Amino acid sequence: MSQARKPTGFVQRFLARSMAWGHRSFYKNAAKALDLQHDDKLLEIGFGSGLFIKKYASHVSRIAGLDYSEDMRKLASSIHKSLIESGKAEFKQGDASALPWDENEFSAVVGIETFFFWPEPEASLKEVFRVLSPEGRLVLEMAYNKDNGRDNTKDLKKYNFTLYSGEEMKTLLKQSGFSDIYVDYYKSVCGFPSKVTFFLKA
Repeated sequence: MSQARKPTGFVQRFLARSMAWGHRSFYKNAAKALDLQHDDKLLEIGFGSGLFIKKYASHVSRIAGLDYSEDMRKLASSIHKSLIESGKAEFKQGDASALPWDENEFSAVVGIETFFFWPEPEASLKEVFRVLSPEGRLVLEMAYNKDNGRDNTKDLKKYNFTLYSGEEMKTLLKQSGFSDIYVDYYKSVCGFPSKVTFFLKA
């Protein structure tokens, strides 16, 4: 799980591929919630190898990605070299609490299986709100959550992440400026209840 937070070294490519396979249902449900159109400008936080972008977002007008891992940034940049060279895409290393983009730059932001790793959730959500355009939308997908019906105590101690319930997410988002907040639950292929949370910027 520490490698999932910040993949490095020789394991990064294997981990990226295995995570991409394991996250297929997460990608699908996040894409459904986002409903990306050709004129959308998308930011993905925690893009990994960039498979979600390749499969569900290559048609949008602009693509940006931020990942905590420099190795994953290099990997995604290599995989999506043509998109970068065309000027359509950019991938950066950094933290969600300090997004390197101006206000109102994106119409959609997505984070798939990453929010529970964000060290400064409140500051990060305010940053997301800042870079979203009016009526922009945010989707956060989290299979690990307080509402998943599992005892996550051991994982919490071992992997050092923070779990949230749907109600806690609503509170965080309201405090960060979001409105029209929806929480939707679905069953993933691995059998655990997973959560897609949809937020619309007022």
